[in-house]
Amino acid sequence: MMDIVGFDSKGMQTYDTQTEQAANILGTQLGALEYAPDLGIDLRYFLTEKISFQDDSFKAYIVQSLAQRGINVASLVEVLKALNADYLINLSPVENSTGLIVR
Repeated sequence: MMDIVGFDSKGMQTYDTQTEQAANILGTQLGALEYAPDLGIDLRYFLTEKISFQDDSFKAYIVQSLAQRGINVASLVEVLKALNADYLINLSPVENSTGLIVR
């Protein structure tokens, strides 16, 4: 997957990086894009549902959503600031393997 990160007089700038891909996935509401309705996370569900979710459930959902797109999360740390929680996500480097998995 290539990510469009800018457009200027030279044309479209694309990068194939995990950081940009993760930012695009986590910054997009699931179903908001007509050309890729399965891209993103369903943040609206966590904010509008009548039941309250544990923070660990939301963090697991974030990791799962990134893993489904082939982005490996090395760690996810919650940083509390006043009444807000920020998540610091560290990604593991891409591993190229020539091994074969047989089932």
